[in-house]
Amino acid sequence: MDRLVHHELRAVVSVLAATAVALTTAGLVRGFSPPSDPGRLGLCVAAVLASVVVWTLLKATRITWFSEVRDFEKAPPVEEAGPVLPAERFLRDRPFSPRLFVLYLLFAVPLSLWEPWAALLPLWSALDWLGQAALAAHWERRHGLLLWRGRVASRPWELSVSRRPPTRTATGARPA
Repeated sequence: MDRLVHHELRAVVSVLAATAVALTTAGLVRGFSPPSDPGRLGLCVAAVLASVVVWTLLKATRITWFSEVRDFEKAPPVEEAGPVLPAERFLRDRPFSPRLFVLYLLFAVPLSLWEPWAALLPLWSALDWLGQAALAAHWERRHGLLLWRGRVASRPWELSVSRRPPTRTATGARPA
């Protein structure tokens, strides 16, 4: 079982690593050179950021085809699922997804050899996953719940929720 926020952040780290490898490969093969028209690149970056922000805001609404919040609210409690798979710790167990890294690498390296700055295209999905993680973290904090993926091994995309454990003080004691 995996927290949704950790799953999304793991995807972001994997895509960023694949993008770094693709840019390095393109730089070594074709040479490191600045873009020919930096103003056009800036406009493209602004357009990508604006589209990702709008898409994330649409997912934060309750509009039928876009809403992620509706899926969060429909998630059943973990206790109703029966036997629960053990939870993973994000930074200790798997901060990186090798499959996703290889998938994006197979896409980004040939693209970067064709056009070096096109290797930045995978960042679009990394920004989308980062927005999804921020949306899930905001929802969790607001509702006092944790969102989990993979409580049923045959359907890892299904979400479930559990209560957030109480916070501890600096000495490790529970708050009064």
